[in-house]
This record gives sequence, C-alpha cells and structure tokens, in this order.
Amino acid sequence: MNNYIETIPIHSYQTNQFAEATVPSIFNFMLEAAWAHAQKMDWGYDLLQRQKMFWVLSRLYVEIEKFPKWQEKINLNTWSAGTDGMYAYREFILKNENGEVILTGNTAWLILDTESKKIVLLKDQKESFPRFNGHDVCREPKRLRLKKTNTDLVYKPVLFSEIDVNHHFNSIKALERVLDDYGVDFQNQHEAATVEINYLKEGLPGDHLAVSRNSLSATKYQSALIRESDQAELSTFEIEWRKKKTNDLTNP
Repeated sequence: MNNYIETIPIHSYQTNQFAEATVPSIFNFMLEAAWAHAQKMDWGYDLLQRQKMFWVLSRLYVEIEKFPKWQEKINLNTWSAGTDGMYAYREFILKNENGEVILTGNTAWLILDTESKKIVLLKDQKESFPRFNGHDVCREPKRLRLKKTNTDLVYKPVLFSEIDVNHHFNSIKALERVLDDYGVDFQNQHEAATVEINYLKEGLPGDHLAVSRNSLSATKYQSALIRESDQAELSTFEIEWRKKKTNDLTNP
C-alpha cells in the first residue's frame, strides 16, 4: 500500500472561535492517519507492541496555506518516505474540497524499545522499508537549537487528560500548551504559517512543565517545554505567524 488517503469532515469541536480547524486538530488528523497507515503496512502499534517496541514522533515541519472551516471536508494523503537507518520519514499533503493544497508536512519518527527506551535502529531495513516517492512536499524537519531565556517560568503539573497510550505526556497536548502561552489577543490577530517541532525527551505523570518563549524575528518565535525537576528541554517549537485576514468573531 503505497499511500493512505482519507476524507475527513471538520466538526465543531475541532475548531476555534473563527470556526476554523485548530492546529492541534489538524495535527491529530495527521498522527491518526500515520498510525492507520503503519498498521496496514505491518509496521503498526499492535505489531511493535508484541515486539516490545513503539513509535514516537521525533520531528515535524508543516507549511499551512489555509485553515479548513467547520462543516468542510479535507482530503489527507500520506505516505512512508523511507528511512535513513534511524529516522523513518513520513510526508503529508492536505487539500480542501476544491482540490487546493492547504497544508504540506514532513515528519521524522523513531522506534523505541519499551523497556530500555533506547532507539531501535532501522539500518537493516534501510532498503526494504516502505518508501513512496511523493511530490510537492515541504522540506524535512531539522534539528532546532534552543535559545535560552532568563524569564521566570511557571510550572504546571502533567494532567490525567494529557497522558497518551504510551503513558507519556501527549505530543499534541504539548503543542496546546505552547499555543495557549501566546494568549487570546495574539491569536485573534495572527495564525500559524509554519510550525516546526522537535520532541526530545518524554514527559511523565508527576512532572511539572513550563513554557519558555523567545522572539527569533518580527514574525517567528521559539518555545520550549521545560521540566522543573531537572530543567530538561522536553520539546522545542518554532512557529512563524502571519496576520489573520479577518478578526470577525461572529458566529458562522
């Protein structure tokens, strides 16, 4: 199965006050499609669990042209883009009902050993690992280097609703914390144009996490999730913003 295609309706609970699908909702669509396709390729959660291994998202980069609206449908197309022996790459294209590309994405995944949490290398599968040559996709995600900040951090505990099936702090919940740190007024006036994420360390129940943020340019910011107990950088985010075309808050 070369690629995986799914038509997804946008529900009200997946949107913001502008009736637009939120970035976390869109990323959830992408991750669920990745899981579903991996299952069909016999590289999915169930098979890896029996072998005491599991997938983790390590890096992500997306370019967003337009946000789909409530009651619209989007076409999601994703495929495995091979492996370099450590990372397994997966690419995405999302289109609206008019066939316009609204998002392109590129992701890098790792397989970890359930007990040791060490990376399981894929060098022996480098030639046989599923690879489909897509087109018109954005660049690969890169390594992000955190710019330290001296601001006081506010730590909050990992909540029950933030823990995923692997018993870790959920990757999308991490994104939600970072986006919420920008505040309502900022996001009333701006929308994400590009999002890049590095997931570096696992967060666990009992951890207390804070969001740090720095300005990289007039439109681009870098954020990180920092753990209080050891000051570890769990994940790093770089988001380029653009002005929203409208700030109309009326009901759709």
